Amino acid sequence: MAVSGWLMGATGALAAGAPAASSARTGTTWTWTWHQPHRAARRVWWLTALALNVTLLPLAVSGRATEASLAALLVAVLARHDALLSAVGRKIGARPGYRRHQLLNHLGQLHRAMALAAIGWLVLAATQHLARPPAVAVVLFILVIALLAMSWAARDAVRPTRHERFELIHRVVGWSALAVLIALVVQRFASAAAADRSAEMIPTLLLLAAVVAAVAQPWLSVRRLPVEVLEVTPGLVVLALPGQRRVGDFLRVSIEGREWHAFAVSTCGREGPDRFCLVIRRAGDWTERLGRRCEEGRPPTSLLVRTMRGYGFMGNARAYRQVLVIATGAGIGPVLLYLLDRRQPGLRCLWIARDHRATIGDALVDQVLAGGQTTLIDTTDARPDLGRLVTATALGTGAVFVVGNPGARDRVAAACADLGLRWYGPTFDS
Repeated sequence: MAVSGWLMGATGALAAGAPAASSARTGTTWTWTWHQPHRAARRVWWLTALALNVTLLPLAVSGRATEASLAALLVAVLARHDALLSAVGRKIGARPGYRRHQLLNHLGQLHRAMALAAIGWLVLAATQHLARPPAVAVVLFILVIALLAMSWAARDAVRPTRHERFELIHRVVGWSALAVLIALVVQRFASAAAADRSAEMIPTLLLLAAVVAAVAQPWLSVRRLPVEVLEVTPGLVVLALPGQRRVGDFLRVSIEGREWHAFAVSTCGREGPDRFCLVIRRAGDWTERLGRRCEEGRPPTSLLVRTMRGYGFMGNARAYRQVLVIATGAGIGPVLLYLLDRRQPGLRCLWIARDHRATIGDALVDQVLAGGQTTLIDTTDARPDLGRLVTATALGTGAVFVVGNPGARDRVAAACADLGLRWYGPTFDS
């Protein structure tokens, strides 16, 4: 009863979209202040995953745990499918509804929960195959161990510092897991066909086909596009590619097809018509190698691009008339479409960086300042107190957006929570 009451209170508050005065619990009724929909959204997705897996339980215990694993895997893949998230985001992102926005922004929790459930059902499938050829059970258990290693590498505590390792493990193990599941289903289909029971495998084959299609579709959108380097500074690289500039979009690019990185679709005001920019911060191994190549006069002439775009949290800024954005360093990238293309007159930006002109470049700084919506805050001598900054500038705005590292995001979030303001920021869920 307590769980159901909590779920009703959480989902009701999320759907309603209205702020509550307190966060106290009374009996089984919860109310939420503006900062709490972030937590509520995560919990709702985990409870949703629990409910979905309860419906899979009869299938799994009847000896068809492989099908349960495929079903859970399908939900996990769809929860991270860029085309689906972009379509949903464009529907609700431009309309007021803070709690609905947070449900979308934290859909990654459903991905995590269902991926873990898929591993659990796969463990059960391995035990159900013990009576089959021993090699099948051995392969399944090896696969389960690899999937658990992938889950361990995906922890929030290690992903920021070992992100490239996480991406490699996630991709290699994920594709290997899918290949093993395909082999298992094919083996089972062959056995069923030999016993004249192939019709029983139709639901399994349909599930497998759906998983393969959902996984493969983004990769089928990969194109090699010409790229031009517009600017290189000690802090960033600005690239121009052909395509549409659209607020809220992000896409994934690679030079060699091995490492893929996501960047917001942006502008620098000089890429010309029918092109967009990627403003890339030189912060990791891949981005630093890219910067050095450009400085040495051997920039890439083309990039592999997943043309299927995703939807970022900055797209929700369209739902508000008055918005305050706090951007740190190259975090100005996702904001430039709003500032330079004049997409949102009611947007004000505080751009915090160390010596903007030396790090970012004179041309970009001048273009940003020309719009009159941005205030530069130089951290050369001292870093600002973000809490006080939010308190002094955010009152009267519809929402605060922070584009920066987790430390800056958390300090802005804490200040917004104290003031009862809506806030948006990057997370591994979004």
